Amino acid sequence: MPEKKRMITVEALSKEFVVTVGKKGFGGAVKNLFHPEKKRIRALSDISFSVDKGEVLGFLGPNGAGKSTTVKILTGILTPTGGSVQVGDLVPYRKPRQNARQIGVVFGQRSRLWWNLPVQDSFEYTKALYSIPDSVFDENIRYFSENFGVGDLMTKPVRTLSLGQKMRAEITMAMLHNPEILYLDEPTIGLDVVGKNELHSLVGRINRDRNVTVLLVTHDVLDIERLCTRVIIIDKGRLIWQGNVDALKRAKGNEKHFHIVFGEPRQAIKSEHLEPVSIAGDGLRHEYRCNSDGIEIESLISLFFSAGKVIDINVTDAPLDHVMRRIYTE
Repeated sequence: MPEKKRMITVEALSKEFVVTVGKKGFGGAVKNLFHPEKKRIRALSDISFSVDKGEVLGFLGPNGAGKSTTVKILTGILTPTGGSVQVGDLVPYRKPRQNARQIGVVFGQRSRLWWNLPVQDSFEYTKALYSIPDSVFDENIRYFSENFGVGDLMTKPVRTLSLGQKMRAEITMAMLHNPEILYLDEPTIGLDVVGKNELHSLVGRINRDRNVTVLLVTHDVLDIERLCTRVIIIDKGRLIWQGNVDALKRAKGNEKHFHIVFGEPRQAIKSEHLEPVSIAGDGLRHEYRCNSDGIEIESLISLFFSAGKVIDINVTDAPLDHVMRRIYTE
């Protein structure tokens, strides 16, 4: 089996910012003007990870963890204080123009589309900016019209588009020059369930059809479960966890959730091994959690059946958002 091509390599990455310490009042303002006090803020500390070609990597962490700083270094906007970064065959902050040709970037909260102009004008601008050949441009417009429905958006002013339509147009514009790597920063923010499902399907299709490597910065559990093959988590500038999604679900023990529908209403089941999560108002639908270490799941299922007539029962791993919350807080 041939070895996979490495698209992103980050080793011992660190980044510090020097900021001025603000002082109160007029006197403080004068001191800041003539004798400003500086301090160093460490945004990233010794982070190492890699991404193979065609992989979809989830990049997670609470606000202020250092995710955006890392992406800015990968895109060539910032230069690190220490460590090394390679994207494709380039060091992005040394050759930012060349790096820009191999990456596409979409920010969920910052649009690159021209607000008052039709979508096609933004596409034409991108074509000129990247010197995209007519044949490549036309083929990409055809592909994204067929698969993303952007053909119906071409003549519409960007300001008239829904959030979902704008995100489709943003991703199309980011892919017009055929980048090998796509950075998505909170692409589903503000979208409803239907919009999220549609976007997951589209990003998955780009990844399959074009073998594009995707780095997905997100807080959304659905994004992770539906798109990512692997996950890394950073907090306070440090890498605190990495592995595949299944391993993430097991990262904080073997917690299981039991979803039971009884034929008749009943009170919560009392057991030292079970903790009620929710009991429906009609008393029929129950959910319990249990750390399965030291107890057989079969014995718990028997307990449910002995408690009353069971219509349905389902056993799942701990919800991913519960696991992530524990990783952040413990």
